[in-house]
Amino acid sequence: MSFRQLVTALSLMSVIGITGCAFEPVKNGYSKAQVKTTDETLVAPHDSLLVFRTSGFKLWENQDAEFIVNGAPVAWFKAGGARYLPLQAGQNSIVVREPDHFLKCELTFDFEPGTGQFVEIYERFDPGALMVSFIFADLQSRLLYDPHPGTNCVGVYGLSMGHLKQQQLADVHREFSFQVVQR
Repeated sequence: MSFRQLVTALSLMSVIGITGCAFEPVKNGYSKAQVKTTDETLVAPHDSLLVFRTSGFKLWENQDAEFIVNGAPVAWFKAGGARYLPLQAGQNSIVVREPDHFLKCELTFDFEPGTGQFVEIYERFDPGALMVSFIFADLQSRLLYDPHPGTNCVGVYGLSMGHLKQQQLADVHREFSFQVVQR
């Protein structure tokens, strides 16, 4: 084996190893520090919507997920970000997307203050499937995740909704135990 072949083989193994790290899941708790908002007013948890982004893959760990409410950007979530956001009672439209990207996930729903509603931002695409093809990654996502009825999702991020149990309403600094349900 020549020196050139050895260098090529070692380079290829290094690239595969580094790329493989991007496919690993991230295990973070939830923190307000992982969220940047346009309005820093203090909101009461029982009168607002809990929005959090689950820890996904290392590939998108530090990438922002832009959260838009009724057409106006209100926050940017990194993996593990959680925040209570003020929301008007009644029908609201939310969108999550990569910042300034046309691929998005959108959902229109009725918000009822005091019911413990939450929205989860999750990563729909496994980076390994995305390397094969965008179509395969989208198909895999539709088979694995159970998105909230009425969502229209194309792109990296998806949305799921639910209601917190009474004992989970207190603090976004503790680690919540809910996540997207896989089929």
